[in-house]
Amino acid sequence: MDPYSTLEVPHTATIEEIKKAYRRLAKKWHPDKYNGNLDAAEMFRKVKAAYDCLVDPIKRETEDLKCKQREQAKAAKKAERQAGQWASAQSTSNTAGISLQAIGLIVIALIVFLAALFGSDERTSHPSATA
Repeated sequence: MDPYSTLEVPHTATIEEIKKAYRRLAKKWHPDKYNGNLDAAEMFRKVKAAYDCLVDPIKRETEDLKCKQREQAKAAKKAERQAGQWASAQSTSNTAGISLQAIGLIVIALIVFLAALFGSDERTSHPSATA
């Protein structure tokens, strides 16, 4: 539960802004207004809990720290997903055919084969000195 979003105020809200938002929402969701509607009563409890959290300086500081940690965790997960997508794209870009190492080995084998097949015999490739 994010008390700031519950009270519909920014994280930079002053105590006066928090009190004003609380009064507005408490009036809106008061159980007497809805004749025992359980959803309204639950919303009223959430508004009261959010208010209690944000008007207490220690509780508010703790909540602000939790919010920062949640934001950092979200950012870390996003970066992790992006890194995973990048790594996946890098690995799949090479799997469409033969790997570069396999191509290199094939080229070397072809050169060796052609050299053996058409390779020159030293006796016939150099003119003899006695001729």
